[in-house]
Amino acid sequence: MLRGVFVTVLLAGISVPASAMTYVAKVKGTVTSQFNTALTTPGVTSPIKVGDTITATFTSMQVETVAEALTARFGMMGPQKVVYQLGGYTWTSAGDFDASIEPVRFQAGRDPVASYYSTMDNARGAGDLHVDGYSFEIADFGYDPYFGPGFKGNFDAKTLAVWVNGSQIVFPTASSRPELPSDTVAAPVPEPMTWALMLAGFGFAGTALRVRKPVRATA
Repeated sequence: MLRGVFVTVLLAGISVPASAMTYVAKVKGTVTSQFNTALTTPGVTSPIKVGDTITATFTSMQVETVAEALTARFGMMGPQKVVYQLGGYTWTSAGDFDASIEPVRFQAGRDPVASYYSTMDNARGAGDLHVDGYSFEIADFGYDPYFGPGFKGNFDAKTLAVWVNGSQIVFPTASSRPELPSDTVAAPVPEPMTWALMLAGFGFAGTALRVRKPVRATA
C-alpha cells in the first residue's frame, strides 16, 4: 500500500526534462461537399454541414531518459497522438482501425499533415474519417456503421502552425504573430539540486514509515 502511494507521489513530481522534445502542430480545413454513400438512408441527417471547419492537432514527445518515458506513459502527453474535431465530433488516432497492428506514426517536422494517412472510426454516429494528407472524407468505410450523408473536404496549408518546446517554428501564412496552442506542452524543468532534494525527501519519508513503531496506550 505504502509502496503504491510512494510511486504515485514520485510520478506526480516528474516534469519533462530538458532533453525531451515536445511537439504540437495544428491545421484547419473546410468541408467542401456532401454526397450520398451506398448506405445513406433517406431521412438520416448529420449536424455536419458544407462550410464547417475541421481542426486537426498533432502532438508528439521524443524521449531519451527513463523519467521522460514515465512522463509520456502516465498521461502528460502520449508519444504520438492525432485528434480531429468537426461538428461536435472527435476522432482520434486511438480509433484508427489498424491501431492494434501498428501504432500511429507521423513526421514530427515542419509539415506533419502532408504524409499522414489514416482511417479513424471512434466518433460514434458520425461515420469513419478517412484522412489522406490534406484531403479528408467522412463516410462508411466498414468500421463504424453509418447511414448518414458523406462529406469531403480539404485542409488549408496556410493555417498550419507548429510549436517545438513551446516555441513556434511554423506560422500560418496569413499571420506572422506568435500564438500559443490551447494545449501548450512546454513544462518547467527542475534544476539538478531540486531533483536531488525531492528524491532525498522521498527516501527519508520511506525510511520513516518503515521504522516507525506502534505506540502502546497506557491505562
